[in-house]
Amino acid sequence: MLVDPDTCIGCKLCSWACPYGAREYAAETGVMQKCTLCVDRIYNDALEPDDRLPACVQACPTGARHFGDFADPDSTVSVLARERGGVELMPELGYRPTNTYLPPRPRRTSERPATAPDDPASDRGPTQGEVLLRHWQDRSPRR
Repeated sequence: MLVDPDTCIGCKLCSWACPYGAREYAAETGVMQKCTLCVDRIYNDALEPDDRLPACVQACPTGARHFGDFADPDSTVSVLARERGGVELMPELGYRPTNTYLPPRPRRTSERPATAPDDPASDRGPTQGEVLLRHWQDRSPRR
């Protein structure tokens, strides 16, 4: 659902009514906003098909985000949701959201496989991606 900034009066009622908490008020513009899934990228024929993804999907360092067409039962997202038991938030409301959440995979027993003493990788420090990932893992709620 997109917000038309020309007609939005900034009353914030949609924020109150949204069962998913997906609305935010933009004080600088005085209107409500939310993620558009980079709709300008998805339908841009000037981009290669592999580049027609939301920025969050492309930028995710672990590949945890996926994007596709749930109407196509053979699409990557449909197959992932079916095979891993994807769930919708609050299905009892009957809204049929376009997001499906995959259950977490079992945790690994170690963060990194052991390296041989003569392996050059054993002397290197963590990569920038590993540092960023650990930063966010440290901030995530523990179960």
